[in-house]
Amino acid sequence: MQREDFSISLNQNETWHMDKLHFHESVELLLSLCDGGDFFIGQDMYPIQKNMLFLLDSAVLHRTVHERTDQPYRRYIMHILPTALERLSTAQTDFTRSFRCAKTCTVLDPQQMRELTELFRQLENVPGPERFGGDVRQNILLLELLLKLCDIWQAAETESGIVNPDYERLAPVLQYIQDHFTETFTLDDLARQFSISKYHLCHIFKNVTGFSVMEYVIQRRIILARELLRQPISVQEAGERAGFQTNSHFIRTFSAYTGMPPKRYARQYLQSAKLTNLSEKKS
Repeated sequence: MQREDFSISLNQNETWHMDKLHFHESVELLLSLCDGGDFFIGQDMYPIQKNMLFLLDSAVLHRTVHERTDQPYRRYIMHILPTALERLSTAQTDFTRSFRCAKTCTVLDPQQMRELTELFRQLENVPGPERFGGDVRQNILLLELLLKLCDIWQAAETESGIVNPDYERLAPVLQYIQDHFTETFTLDDLARQFSISKYHLCHIFKNVTGFSVMEYVIQRRIILARELLRQPISVQEAGERAGFQTNSHFIRTFSAYTGMPPKRYARQYLQSAKLTNLSEKKS
């Protein structure tokens, strides 16, 4: 396992406020070490509390808001590529499936919290692969951590999101967008659909998500287009199926949000997938 396949760090801030939703190419784990703030994930909002473990798929939009309290915002953050989970999986122990079926939010009991925190700490501080045995120790700790996570998820119950008043009013709008974002509609159409002033809709939408309504729609389209490009299908078809009206608009927007044109994104993903398959055959 290469170090670039995953990262782990202990982060601490006096305040922490993400202005906008975002998503990653990797799967993200967040282990909260304190109380305070909210976590907007997909279409749900969770209060951030100590001993909470959050799992975010690579296609999930999310944003944390942590206002100043009497303690800093401390959390372990881990990112791991889906291809790394595939390489570590076996027929008997399928990490990819376990992560896919796991709960978004799990509240840990004291023993689980101690064990998981210690594994995060050890993995963060494991000697580098340049030292003799460093790569082996890293892989052992990573596997121990993944197995512990799977054990926790198998025994866990889903933690429901707790909504604030603005989110409660916005939830039906988010669900509607989720169901229709590949279709063509305007802000006026959305406001009429829910019998709400478009100015009020814009205000609560921005307050909860950090996005304007149409920026959020575009993000949803970009995530879908990214998944379609991995199949693979043509750039034009991916843009059309994701809801973009013209190929030029799709290429320009995808490049702005991901940092590369869709054709290059698809080529890089397919090359990475081929390397993964070759590695599996050799092993």
